[in-house]
Amino acid sequence: GVQTCALPISGGTADVLARALQSRLPTHGGEPTIVENKPGAGGRLAVTELKNAPADGRSLLVTADPILTIYPHVFRRLGYDTLADVQPLLPLASEPVGLAVGPMVPAAVRTLADFLAWCRANPKNAVYTTAAAGTTMHFVGSQLAHAAKLDLLHVPHRGGAAAVQDVMGGQMASTVTSMSLAMPHLASGRLRVLAIASAQRARRLPEVPTFAEGGFPAIVADVYYGTYLRSGTPAAAATAWQQALLPLLQSPEWSAQLERLSLDPMALAPAAFAQRVRNDLAHWGPIVQASGYSADD
Repeated sequence: GVQTCALPISGGTADVLARALQSRLPTHGGEPTIVENKPGAGGRLAVTELKNAPADGRSLLVTADPILTIYPHVFRRLGYDTLADVQPLLPLASEPVGLAVGPMVPAAVRTLADFLAWCRANPKNAVYTTAAAGTTMHFVGSQLAHAAKLDLLHVPHRGGAAAVQDVMGGQMASTVTSMSLAMPHLASGRLRVLAIASAQRARRLPEVPTFAEGGFPAIVADVYYGTYLRSGTPAAAATAWQQALLPLLQSPEWSAQLERLSLDPMALAPAAFAQRVRNDLAHWGPIVQASGYSADD
């Protein structure tokens, strides 16, 4: 069976999901599951920790996908190789990302096309802020700027909540943000979502068109959270994790937890989940390259 399972996490929603799992996981051999938060280096530390752990199945990583699918194209010295060091197990949840504007942008700006026209007319204010550089949100914005042939300045922030607050406060025009952060502020009208990057309209925001509907079919992205083992973990240990996690992930309590966090359920078998990670790793390469962004640290 599964022994102590340290969960190296990279902050935020991944942390909340890991703790929700921890509280419901059965103890194995009387040993509880411990959550070890490893928030350093934008989440890279957690993956390095997993890579350096013994391949005995005792360590499980809970993280958001950019750390495995985008960072390999961003950081020159990463310290891990997604395909060689990490074994995807099961996804936990996903959420849409979208472009939201605040009071700096006139109420008459109602669509993505309106916003692009407004940016062209107000080049000094043609700015989008995000949680950080090197994220899904950063590159959704850079894709939009590139495809619209628009000078749209990226201003990275200290976290997504701070970025949303700056837009709501009228300090910046727009943010590309996860919808779980945007949702609580939409009723007030101080934040308006103009487009989401999902393949289809979001269940919680049926009135918001996709970027594809706005004329940008290549802009398709979401953020997802998953569980990962170290490569080379024995099949029996991987199966034990699967058997422990699946009943939780299929429970009404888990659905309710995701609903509270404004997250969507995401169910894939390990092989399909591993394929999704491989596809996304390949997908982001040319987008990051086109943006011209890279980081050394």
